[in-house]
Amino acid sequence: MLKVYCDFNDGTEDHRFWILWFEGKPLDEQVGSLGLKAGDRVILFQDEDDFEVEGTLLFQQTHPNFLGEKLCALVDWPTLRRFGAVQNY
Repeated sequence: MLKVYCDFNDGTEDHRFWILWFEGKPLDEQVGSLGLKAGDRVILFQDEDDFEVEGTLLFQQTHPNFLGEKLCALVDWPTLRRFGAVQNY
């Protein structure tokens, strides 16, 4: 599974995230060269040593932040894997 950077601070209430990067480039610019399609599963992370979670790629048609089709990832939170020490507050 492709491991993709995801900005978990920019998402929707239904757990869709738009800021996705792979190897220093926006993922939506690499869809064709990577052979990605809607429904593909990816591993999402924000900080390497914090956590990762699986998600499904979607091509969202409507959202107030953009016009036209946009790549996003729908997070599957039950697949969450934490790394390192877990802090309780």
